[in-house]
This record gives sequence, C-alpha cells and structure tokens, in this order.
Amino acid sequence: MRLLLGPPGSGKTTQILAEVRKAARRRDIRLVVPVATMAEHVRNRLAREGVPVAPSCVVTLAGLLHELVPDLRVADAAELSMLVALALEEEKPAAYRELAGSPGLAPALAAVIGELSNAGCGALQWQALGGMGLQTDPALGVIFEAVEQRLKQTGAVLRAEQVAAATRRVPAGGALPARIWFDGFFTFSRVELELVLALSRECEVTVALPEWEGAAEAREFLKKGGFREQRLRRVRPEPRVTMVAARTREREAEEAALRLLHERGLGRAWHEMGIVIRGPEPYWRLLRTTLERVGVPCRSYFAEPLSRHPVGRFLASVVEAALSGWSGEKTLAALRSSVSVSGRRPEADGWEHRVREALPLAGLAAVRTAARAPLPDWERLGDWTAAAHTPREWAARLGALTEYVAGPEGDGPFSGAEIRAWRSRAAAMRTWQSCLADTAGLLAEEPMLLEGFWRHVSAAMAESSVRVTETRREAVSILDAVEARQWELPVVIVCGLLEGEFPASPSANALLGEDLRIQLRQRGVMLRTRAEREAEEAFLLEVARSRATAELVLSWPEQDEEGRPTLRAFALDHLEAGSTAARALRIEPWAETARAPQPALRDDAVLAALRERRERYRPTELEVFLQCPFRHHAQHNLKLKEPPELPAGRLNALTLGTLVHEVIAEWHKGGAGVEEIFDDRWAAMMRRERIPASHRVELARLTMLRSLRFYESDNRLREGWKTAVEVPLSLEGMGTPIHGRADRVDESAAGDCIVYDFKYSGGQSVKKKLKQMKEGVLVQGGLYLAALEQAGKRPAGFYLAGVRGETNWEGSEDAAEVQAWIAKSLESAARAMEEIGAGEIPVKPVDGDVCRYCAFLDGCRIQEGAWQTEEMESASS
Repeated sequence: MRLLLGPPGSGKTTQILAEVRKAARRRDIRLVVPVATMAEHVRNRLAREGVPVAPSCVVTLAGLLHELVPDLRVADAAELSMLVALALEEEKPAAYRELAGSPGLAPALAAVIGELSNAGCGALQWQALGGMGLQTDPALGVIFEAVEQRLKQTGAVLRAEQVAAATRRVPAGGALPARIWFDGFFTFSRVELELVLALSRECEVTVALPEWEGAAEAREFLKKGGFREQRLRRVRPEPRVTMVAARTREREAEEAALRLLHERGLGRAWHEMGIVIRGPEPYWRLLRTTLERVGVPCRSYFAEPLSRHPVGRFLASVVEAALSGWSGEKTLAALRSSVSVSGRRPEADGWEHRVREALPLAGLAAVRTAARAPLPDWERLGDWTAAAHTPREWAARLGALTEYVAGPEGDGPFSGAEIRAWRSRAAAMRTWQSCLADTAGLLAEEPMLLEGFWRHVSAAMAESSVRVTETRREAVSILDAVEARQWELPVVIVCGLLEGEFPASPSANALLGEDLRIQLRQRGVMLRTRAEREAEEAFLLEVARSRATAELVLSWPEQDEEGRPTLRAFALDHLEAGSTAARALRIEPWAETARAPQPALRDDAVLAALRERRERYRPTELEVFLQCPFRHHAQHNLKLKEPPELPAGRLNALTLGTLVHEVIAEWHKGGAGVEEIFDDRWAAMMRRERIPASHRVELARLTMLRSLRFYESDNRLREGWKTAVEVPLSLEGMGTPIHGRADRVDESAAGDCIVYDFKYSGGQSVKKKLKQMKEGVLVQGGLYLAALEQAGKRPAGFYLAGVRGETNWEGSEDAAEVQAWIAKSLESAARAMEEIGAGEIPVKPVDGDVCRYCAFLDGCRIQEGAWQTEEMESASS
C-alpha cells in the first residue's frame, strides 16, 4: 500500500506508467483514472510506445466500479434531475412553491442530493440531522426521500450507493486485480476512500495524490489505513514563461494561433502543443474556429450539452414551434436553422423575407401561404398541441424529427472539416434518441400532452452530453484545466487568466449555505466549503501552469465583450515575466503577390451606368458615403436590403425616429395637442408594423411621450417668425442636384432663416453629431442652409434638436460659424459626389462605433483595415 505524494510536475504519472509498462503482459492489473478522455489518452500513449497493455486494464473509476458491481445501474445526472422534477410535481413542497416551473430548480436539487450522498448522507441521515438542531431544509429531505424511493422503483442507485456496495463486495473475494494504481485524482470523497482502503486489503494498491491542501484529509485517512508515503520532487523542467495581454478575447485567440504557427514553423509537431482553458465557455468555440480558420488542426475534449448543440437547438425549435400552434416566428426559426434540410435550400432566403414581412402568423398553412413556396419537408407535420399520446409514442414521434436534419451534400470527396461536422451531427442525433427513450422510460405509460412530455425532455437535454470521438493525433489539444492534469507538453498556452474566471470564483449555493456546510462538517458530513473550492481553483491554475516543459504562454483579455476593462488574475502578480501585447491575425496568400489595390469600380461601362441612374442626390446618401464608402456602395449602388425585422424588432431606431418627426410636424401645423397626436400616430404605427405589445414597447411609448411633452414646452418658437415643417429644399450648381427635406425652418419677416433638424437622441449623441457636422462628415444641415441661401433667403442659424428626454439644442446663430458650416458641407458634398462618380468604395469608416450597427459588417474587411492601422501605429512607435 503506497501513497505517492508530490507537487504538479513531480513525475507521479511518469513513475506509475513505468510500473504499468513492467507489468504490461499481466491481465490482472488496473490503472484507474478519473475520466474517460484521460483513460483514452493513456491507452493511446501506451499503444504508440508499443506497450502490450490491454485496453481493459486502463479504466475510469466508474469502469472499475462496474467491474466490481456489474448488477447495479447508476442514475446519471439527467435521470437524477428528472426524478427530482417528478418528485417536485408529486410532493409540491411549500418551500419551493414560488420556484415551481423554474428550469434550474430540479438540477440544483439533484446536485445537492448527489453531493450529500457522496459525503455519506442519505435522506434518513438528513432528517436526523434536522432533529439534532441543525437548520436543515425539511423540504429537501422530503424530495431526497422521494427520489430514493423512485430510484428503487427504477432499479437505479446513486453513485455513492454503488461505491458503498462495491466496498462491501470487495472482501467477498471474486476476480479482483492483483495490482491497482489510482492516478490523476486531486482527492477522494469519504465513500471512495473506504473503497480504496478495502481494495488495499485484498490487492496491491498505489495511490498518487498531489500535494495541496484539498488532499490533506484523504492523505491522513490513507496513512491511518496503513498506506506508506513516498514523496517525489518536481522533475519537470521549468519552461520559458511569456505573458500576453490582448485587447479582446478574439485577439487573444488570434495570438494563440500565431504562436502555434510560429512553433510549427520551427519544426514542432502539432501534438506537442496544447491550449488550456478553465472550461468550455467562453473560449472553446472561439479557439476552435480561429485555429481552423488558419489551418491549425485541433482536437478538444469537451462534451457539449445537447441543448446547446446546433442539432439539439434545431430539434427543440421544431417542438417549440409545434407547441406554439406553429406560430410564424417560431416556425421560421426552425425552418431556417443552419442544420435543417429546408434551411439550406437555395430558395430559402426568398421565402424567409416573404414570411418575415407577413409576420405575425399562426399555423403551418399561413406560413406556407406567406412563403409562396411548398415547403414539402414539413407537409406531414400537423397540430400536435391537442393530441394525447403515451411517452413512448411521443418519443417515437419526436425521434422521427431527425430526418429533417441535413446530411452531407453531394457524393464527396468531403473535407476533414465536413466529415467532423457530420460526425458531430450524427452523435447529437444519437444523443437525442437516447434522451427521448430515457425520458419515456421514467414516465408512467399513460397518455399525456406534448407539453408535459417536452418539459421533461428539455430538462434532460441540458444534462445530456454530445461526445464526438476525435481520431486525429497530429493536432493541437484544447483542454480544460481538470483534463490537463495528466498531460505533459513542450508548448502550452493558458488562456483567459482573469480574476473570477480562471481561477474561477465559486458561486454560493442557496440550498446548502456556507454556515450549514461548516455545521455539517462538524457532524461528520464532509461537504466542501467555499474556502476549499477557492483553494481548488488556485490549484487548477497551478496545474495548468505546470504542464509545459519548454514554452509556457499565459494570456488574458484586457476588455470584456462590452468593452469594459477586466481584472488580470492576481496569481500572475508574483511572476517575474513581463507582458507583451497580442498581435492581430492577418491572413496572407501562400504565394507572394502584389498588394491588392484599394477596392474601386473601374469599369467605364459600370461607372457610366451608375451616373445615369443618379438624377439627384439626397444629403443622407452623401452622409453615408462620407461615413464609409463601402457601406454606400452596398446600400446605394448594389441596393442590398436587410431581412425584414421580426415583429419584436420592428420598434427600432428608424421606426421611432420617423414617428417623432411625424408627431412634431403635425403639432406645428396646429389643431391638436402633442399627446392626442402622439396617441393616434402610435396606434397607427403599431397596426401598420404589426408590433406585438410588450413591456419593452410600453416603456418605449412612455419614453417618447415624455420626450415630446418636453419639446412641447421647450420648442423655441419665436414671436413674429413663421414656422414651416417638412420643407422641401434643392441645391443646384454642383453637377447633380441635391434634394432634401428640412424638418423645420423658422423665417423672420426680414428673411432670416433658422433650420432645425430633429434627432430622437440624447444630449451626448447630439453633441457628437454637431462635432461631425463641423468636421464635414454630416452635411445635411449645411446643405439645407446653402439651399436657402441659393433661394434668396439669409441663413441665420442651425440647431440639432435632441428629442429624447429633455430637449437638447445644439447649434449656433453666429454668422461666421454658419458660413463655415455651409462651406465645409459644400466641400464635403462635392468631394463625395466626385468620388462616388469615380467608383471609390474603400472600407474606410470615419466612426468605428457605427460599424457595430452596420448591416454590411460581415461583407467588408474592416478587421484587415484595423490590422493595417495597428501596424502603422506600431511602426511609428
């Protein structure tokens, strides 16, 4: 009985594998590791070395338990969560009444029951602890007992019961291994320690544990049981450490890709490099996509919940559409899924636009009519909301939905990425069928509505994992910190080192609070406290840092997704390595080519056709060009259109801004108050746009009404001046006439004119627009002033009126400033018209913030432009 102790990097796994190699030809040995992916990694490593170890000799702890007690079936997380949900429906404890129907309640209770069970506390013990004066939750005891009863009925047990049964069975003899090694575990629960001790009395057992405070109790337990300690020192070489600060997570992923490519260029094999992250979110998909984009083969060891897999989301969207009575919006979401057969048909864009314009709709027939397309794949789906079927019948019906998942296109050959994508879909469909069958097996075989069956299935989907077997060896490994504990790689990149993320900040447990945990530990129920979980997080970071033998890169983003500053992990503060800035990734062709010219339209016939189409310009079109020529090209030359908004999105800035202009214009014409006009116009807009009522809509209505009342009381009308609204203006003499419509023009008896431009914006936004007007980016106001001057009027002032909240007036009546605006606007407009005519369409936005809202963002090369800007800034510094 031997206990190997040592810090991360001390060679515990190396020593155990050396002993396994010596005993390889024996069939009565077992190397036990925590998880299946770790077992697979060890098997593959030994196989590549030519070590003749049978695959059955390297097992997980769950696999060893199955060998010892093959007749016991353990309830997995999905089954346990469903049993809790059924117990909640049956028992209806008052303590959880307000949370009834909450999707997170059953999984949370299931997790607590599992944790208590692993600590040796069953339902009966929980109730007894309550009788001893502890502030235990009686309702939890009721649910716990109901779950135990249901487990007996289904023939399943909790994992702790399986471990206890295996411990009892060990002394009875049987075919036990002669030698067992436990490796890769951070610590053991009390019931697991009892099993290890029982095995040590019957066979030779070696346990490897890292030296950290979380393993202290397990270490003392094993020492008392007769285990002899053997201490190891760190033998792994210290790598060179580099710390990298990236502006965003995206830039951090790109920096990782660049470093992997650099190492590859030096001759490093892909499988000798790895990336360690705390968990799948938020890095896994980002890293995978970034690496695939630059041709870096990668393999990951993450299981994705079925509820988050594209196939799972698609199948769920079909069921939810059916439950809604095939409402147009939900049906459209299912039809247009990226993994659905209908969603990838060439004509899909056309009928999607038609259906969006017709929303809201109800029923498949209405959707087909609006689409003006047969949608043949969906003809057999009808009204499922009223029908009652047994759980097994519902499972069969929902299982048949997988035929709507798109398969491989064509006869091949298929790329590696296409094959992996289809394997992932196939694995998700198998998980879907298993999830349906398991759910049906736990429910009474009585007719029920789809809503009730789906409630249990959707909960089970969140607990069901999609695992795809990755066969490539020559690939970069993406690992979580727990998985990485048995890996050793020359090059390791650790991403996402932010305080609260990696190491993670343990969240409070509302069902088992910290005070109660401490009291339970005093009674022998060894639940983990917050301090222990924090220590584990710190240890996980230490493990991640200790995986590299040559190069270790530690990186973090300086901004979150909202652009707010982040906090680097405090654990990095004591490192002596300085930090460098992450680089931007730029894709270049393999062969040397001349630098591509700035995009432009050069064909004379095309330019002539564009000039012929332009009989006049509007100021807003010129402003679009001055903001970004490429956006102007997409919007005005190509006349690309965004998909029509869904009903909930129709109350957008354009709709609100148009309504404000209409109300103010009608109020100035006289005859009614602002509130009366607004109520009529708002109601008409809601009917016209078919916008559904919601709290967001009501908030927007009240905000606008309040804003218009402010304008009504602070309108800057001048005595003796005439006010005109929606005034048509034209400006000649610039080659092509410019036509527009001023929101409001006030004119004095002497011919002085002040132009007002209304914006449904707050004060800061209006100030920014005035600044852009002075810079010549916004030309509308200056062109209107020039048009009035050309018409014989005297331009006396211009104001932007921010009509959101209290009215903000930004502008001037200074004669020199007014003339400067006119001159700048004419200059900018002339330049814009000349460059439009010359076919200039570069990606060159003046205000990068606007790009976030641009409909054509995915079609331009703004990121390449950003790279060029950063490159120039770097060169200049």
